[in-house]
Amino acid sequence: MPSCGRSGATEVSSALRRGREARGLTTRVFITDSGCLGVCPEGGCTVVVYPEGVWYSPVTAGDVDEIVERHMVGGEVVERLLAR
Repeated sequence: MPSCGRSGATEVSSALRRGREARGLTTRVFITDSGCLGVCPEGGCTVVVYPEGVWYSPVTAGDVDEIVERHMVGGEVVERLLAR
C-alpha cells in the first residue's frame, strides 16, 4: 500500500514552509503535519488546504510552488492536483 511518508511527505512539508516564508505568509498560513488522512496516492502525498477544505493528491515537492502561489496567494484551486 502506498504511504505519504514513503512518498515524500517530509519534502512536501519542507517545501510548503519555504514557500510560505518566501511569500511573507508566515502570519497567515499555518502548516501542520498530520498522521494518515486515509488517502493513499501513488507517487506523492496528500495536502489539505483550509478553510476551503480542498484536498490535493498526489502532491510532490515539485507541485508545492503552484499550490502556494495559485491557491494560498491567489485563492485559485489547482484543479490538476485535486484528490479524486
